[in-house]
Amino acid sequence: MFLRKVAVCVLFALGFALLIPVAADAQKIELRSAKIYIREIPPQTDKAMALLETALEKDPGNNDAHYLLGLIHYRKGNFDLMFQNWEAVTFDDLDKKDKEQFRNTLGSMIRTNYQTGQQSFEQEKYADAAQFYGRSVNATSMLQDILRSIGKKNEAEEADNLETAKQQGYLYWGYAALNAEDYEGSRMALETLAEADPDKFEAWDGLVRVYYNTQVWDKVIIASDRVIELSEAVDLNTYLIKRDAYFNVADTANVITTYEQAMEAFPEEKSLYRDLGSIHSSKNNLEQAIEVLEKGTAALPEDQDLLRYLGTNYYNKGLSDRDAGNVEAASAAFNGAIESMNKLLVLEPKSIEAHDVLGDAYVGLASIETDDARKMELFTKGEEHQKTKMELITSGAGM
Repeated sequence: MFLRKVAVCVLFALGFALLIPVAADAQKIELRSAKIYIREIPPQTDKAMALLETALEKDPGNNDAHYLLGLIHYRKGNFDLMFQNWEAVTFDDLDKKDKEQFRNTLGSMIRTNYQTGQQSFEQEKYADAAQFYGRSVNATSMLQDILRSIGKKNEAEEADNLETAKQQGYLYWGYAALNAEDYEGSRMALETLAEADPDKFEAWDGLVRVYYNTQVWDKVIIASDRVIELSEAVDLNTYLIKRDAYFNVADTANVITTYEQAMEAFPEEKSLYRDLGSIHSSKNNLEQAIEVLEKGTAALPEDQDLLRYLGTNYYNKGLSDRDAGNVEAASAAFNGAIESMNKLLVLEPKSIEAHDVLGDAYVGLASIETDDARKMELFTKGEEHQKTKMELITSGAGM
């Protein structure tokens, strides 16, 4: 009985062993038949695909099946599937002819997709352009991996020489996706480029817009700083975006710092002095507001808006100092308002606001004056300006 059981087991093992070459032969037949279908004119790709998929079901790691199936997907325009199959291919295990076709196919993909991407970008078909650039970059990466796997100097140099074009592809891919509002695709491409070349200004400049549109405020700040650091001529908008990011994380101190940096870079940009002055005024930091606006009027002495803001802040500081019992500081502030508004009247004699603030400032000086004659003189000047203001209003001649 024991001998019979042993015999049965031996027969079973022999039968199983005999099945292995049969299965292998079947796969060879499927691959051979698939190649025949591919070479036919016109190629019978559907039949070839069916055979290759069957071969992969039996042997998921079959190198030739992955290669041939990827080639069919390439010819049918199913590029994502092509990449999936070819990523599973071990290049060194292909025969000489397939190796050559593999390399040539990727080289053709790189060129044609890059060129078509440029055409689509110029035509403002940004979503299409991003797709083409992405394929070109992916094909370049795959070709580089193949060339380096060969282990020869010439192929390694060829792979290195492709790097510049690949980085340019990432850049165009990122900007095309950005213009198509595909922020995730743009982020991936531009972050990859920035990682490869941390000093690539264009990558960081694009990432500023990506992070801003997706409201990733901490990264907006980082990217903006890199743009400012790397650029010889930073765009004002970079500072304003950085300012907005600090606003959104409620970091007022750095909002102010960003304004100050922007004023150094753009000393003749009125809005910077105006807006920073307003921030200080809103927090009742009138001394800081005046300091900012003084810088603004020094840079832009004929800007009427800045003179108006400066005079108003001086007047408000005069009231605050007077109420606090600081007569000396109040006097200096009221006189600062008078000086600013007199400059404004030289530029715009019919300014209603200039006469209004002047009238109030003279009255403010009168309120802290101890000499009765001088008090009356100041009060009279204030009334004269208020009278002029009303005349300008009623006549319609005021500005």
